[in-house]
Amino acid sequence: MAEHPDVKGEFKKLLNCVKVLKKGMPYVKVGILGDNVARKDGELNNAEIGFVNEFGKMTGYPKIPARSFIRMPLNTQFREKLRTKKSLSGKELEKAIVEGKTEEFARKVGLVAEEVIQEAFSTNGFGQWKPNAEMTVQLKGSSSPLIDTGQLRRSISSKVIKDGDN
Repeated sequence: MAEHPDVKGEFKKLLNCVKVLKKGMPYVKVGILGDNVARKDGELNNAEIGFVNEFGKMTGYPKIPARSFIRMPLNTQFREKLRTKKSLSGKELEKAIVEGKTEEFARKVGLVAEEVIQEAFSTNGFGQWKPNAEMTVQLKGSSSPLIDTGQLRRSISSKVIKDGDN
């Protein structure tokens, strides 16, 4: 690369940024993924149980109110949680791009998303979930919505997706 006498800088870093950006930034999937779908018991798998609880079931019996454990926590808590993580600042993202470590950065973002979802389980949806019906409390012996065996809660994971992957 020919150098111009008036242009100075670290072109290696710039070229690395261009290379990373051409390749495409990775993104993160979070939810009930892959091997985490299966359950040890019951007719429904974790994804099916998760869907019913995320969106609710108002026909048939039992009626189940929507208790969003993925969309609501990510929409209301995720950005603020990211702001508290110094390792995920704009400066750190820039550094990850320059150093070609965007997948590692994305993996950290996925872990924060998982953390926020887990906090929803611990706080009854940050206090927004409808309580269990009295009959449900008697049947399962607990008043905690969405927590019975813990399988649904443990099924939450994240995965970094590189350009061209699924």
